[in-house]
Amino acid sequence: MKKVLATILTIAMLVSLFAIASFAAEPALVITPDDMANEDNTFGNCAAEVQEEGGIEFAHVETSGDDPWIVFKEVPTTDAANKYAVIKYRTNADDSCGTGAFYTKIAEPHVEYELIKDGEWHTTVVDLSVAAAVNGGGANTNWDGAFMRMDILNGAPVLNPGQEIDIAYVAFFADEAEATAYANGAASEATGLVNPADYDVSYFIDKTNATNWSNGNIGEMKVTYYFKVEDDGLAIGVVADGLDAGNYVQLNFNPGNYLWDTTGQFVSFVLGDTLTALQHNHANGLLDDPAPGGADITSKVNGQIVKTASGYEFTAKLPKEIFTITDVAGADAFVYGQDDLYFGMFLVAGGGGLSNQKNTDYTDWTCKGLNLNEYVFEGHTPETQPTTGDMTVAMFAVIAVLALGAAVVFSKKRAF
Repeated sequence: MKKVLATILTIAMLVSLFAIASFAAEPALVITPDDMANEDNTFGNCAAEVQEEGGIEFAHVETSGDDPWIVFKEVPTTDAANKYAVIKYRTNADDSCGTGAFYTKIAEPHVEYELIKDGEWHTTVVDLSVAAAVNGGGANTNWDGAFMRMDILNGAPVLNPGQEIDIAYVAFFADEAEATAYANGAASEATGLVNPADYDVSYFIDKTNATNWSNGNIGEMKVTYYFKVEDDGLAIGVVADGLDAGNYVQLNFNPGNYLWDTTGQFVSFVLGDTLTALQHNHANGLLDDPAPGGADITSKVNGQIVKTASGYEFTAKLPKEIFTITDVAGADAFVYGQDDLYFGMFLVAGGGGLSNQKNTDYTDWTCKGLNLNEYVFEGHTPETQPTTGDMTVAMFAVIAVLALGAAVVFSKKRAF
């Protein structure tokens, strides 16, 4: 039976290895940011220019009215068999925006694609041979491999002026699986150190959600926090666009809600050529130092940092011991992975303090005053492990290996 178990595990790991080692096919045609922003194109109710941020080049398009579109001066053309288009984009368009659209001729029918409007990069795969539902669905009889016009943002039914969208590329494939593989690879491209595909959940602070105090001004800064809860601690990735050396990227923790009436356990990451990590307010199982100004824990968090064209990126691992608070009565009862771990995201930048917490009292820095219960990694009760039968153990082992590739659903409440 041990040999059977070993064989099963080997096969499972080989399957995982082949999945990791596979490579997406190259597209038959790519429409680039230069193609989209070409000054010889014809632009309707919009303007486009090539920009770069975080190592990604894109066409930044701003709209000035309803029904914005780009007609290409030189029509990108490929074989009609390459009917799957992959679009990489980001937009924070308002609710007046419905979809984006492709026209292969200046005539109906046309093809539409859904947009996620959260300001983050996304990719979507569109079958150009299928007409939009507004035309009754069915076949797109205009698709012949020539891609003439792009309707950047469609109104629902009328688009407000002043909407924006960034498009990194449109790539064409004959095979849907290859298009999907390319889209998935493009969606997880790393810029600097942080690869979003390595994490389970992300949140951000920018001018759309920042709460300011102490004359804080976030301006065009945007900080995206990525998290993955692991058995030995919390893996963190941060993309800090527009921040300078010396700025603080912070997290505030309330393990098990034991700190509700006291200040939270702050951790500060100080940006610069090297990453400095500080813990504030409480002694804990990682370091018995409650220094309000911050005790240096840099050597304990395994952090890395790089300077990017738009700011900084860093990764770090907060060991689970940091969440066991030893100077508040009862707080050391918190069990990492089993109890809820509440947290909040903060900055010290732009001349003051910033957060995306819905703070109730800027003068009260207790967890209660900061209303530190909006974001939480939810704990869970450990499952009872099987104790009988080699085959039962073998099957659980296989499930554990295969679960490494399981998809994760995340929200503001996130389970360990």
